[in-house]
Amino acid sequence: MHVFTAEEVRRFFFDQGIDKEIHTFEESTENAYLAARALGVQLGQIVKSILFLADGEPVLILMSGDMNVHNKKLKKLLGARKVKIADSQTVLAATGYEVGGVPPVAHRQKIPVYLDKSLERFSEIYPAAGAANNMFATTFQELAGLTGAEIVEVATPKKKT
Repeated sequence: MHVFTAEEVRRFFFDQGIDKEIHTFEESTENAYLAARALGVQLGQIVKSILFLADGEPVLILMSGDMNVHNKKLKKLLGARKVKIADSQTVLAATGYEVGGVPPVAHRQKIPVYLDKSLERFSEIYPAAGAANNMFATTFQELAGLTGAEIVEVATPKKKT
């Protein structure tokens, strides 16, 4: 199975007529903590792209890096009996990308996208761009438009450990 890269994301932006710079880092940005450190921004400004299976069907949740998905809220929103985070093989099969580099756009198949309001509090946010060391800058409104996402509230603050 072909693994997608930042090239698919670049092509998506080009096809949309959007001049968007994809930042590549020496270090990994595969999780919100590493990405925030590499960019020098708040953890909450990092957009986590989390693929869930809702009654077996993939859905993508775009969420602030300092939040988690509240499973009961997500189940209710989707009207699903069972919701679980997809494993890495399912993520690759559905999106085309490896875990840690899943962008909010340019997926292998059409996936319903949900954008959590937890990201709305920042003027600039940073999703992955197809690899575990690539990111791009955007705004909440631009991301909503690029993805055609439904705006939702399924976030819960991360528990302090």
